[in-house]
Amino acid sequence: MERTAGKRSGQASPSFARGEDGAEVEGTVLVAPHALSPGDMERVAKLLEAEGVTGMRLARVWLSHGDARRIAEGGAASIQATLLADDPVNEAPGQALTRALHEARARGEVLKRTLLADPALLTTAEMAARLGMSGEGIRLKRKRHEVLGLDFAKRGLRYPGWQILENGHLLPALPTLFGILGRDPWAVYRFLLQSHCDLGGERALDALTGGRVEAVLETAKTVATGGFS
Repeated sequence: MERTAGKRSGQASPSFARGEDGAEVEGTVLVAPHALSPGDMERVAKLLEAEGVTGMRLARVWLSHGDARRIAEGGAASIQATLLADDPVNEAPGQALTRALHEARARGEVLKRTLLADPALLTTAEMAARLGMSGEGIRLKRKRHEVLGLDFAKRGLRYPGWQILENGHLLPALPTLFGILGRDPWAVYRFLLQSHCDLGGERALDALTGGRVEAVLETAKTVATGGFS
């Protein structure tokens, strides 16, 4: 994800629809497709006010790479953004931790929205059709950690299509990986798509599909114990 800085209207207007607490709202924003310092943001606000544009509020948001690129190229202006907490000048350690957790959740939400648009992520019905079995069978396999299913809460489950190999078999050693890395499917998903030094710079997914099962499992053990891989 790319961190961007922008301005967000703080007053209700025809271009800004308020929602209930926790609900999504639609508004008009001015976005810079790169990070701005607090000083730069203040200067932009003052310049706008000098031109008669008032009621602006400073805010930092996370955008997906695709949205940030489209804005930078002057393309479509309809985007989804997640608001980040401001950086206090002298925050206490507890406040710093709270802010870090908030921003981590914000990045996670942007990632999930981006992934939902990825055609490589299959619904339960699509996964069942690809494997020639019922949706209930897929759900049972997920409970046994034989398939990787990502939970998008109200948006349901999604299954990475790359776990079905060209021969129709499933990605090997998934149950063992869950046993090593824990029960969180997102942790296994991240591990598989990351490049690892212990695998010669290969992604764990590519190493698995290339038959390097034991090497991947050893790398997973290193990661699980807090080591660098």
